[in-house]
Amino acid sequence: MPVSADIVLVIATVVAVLSLSSIISAWTVRRWPVVAMISAAIAVGLFVSVHLDMDGGLKPTDIPDAFIAVAARILN
Repeated sequence: MPVSADIVLVIATVVAVLSLSSIISAWTVRRWPVVAMISAAIAVGLFVSVHLDMDGGLKPTDIPDAFIAVAARILN
């Protein structure tokens, strides 16, 4: 069973937000954010994968719609 594009988009968004906060945190204490940069690269890869798989590409309004679809899938 292939994974839905909505689920991958939600995972990519969460990973991107967490890695961005880790990059900023590491930058403030003046150390290299190696793991956070790897996480950011994974998030970008997931975004590119979803963009290439969707018909018409990825639009900014697709991200909130994906969160709503995943929440509806969990709650249903």
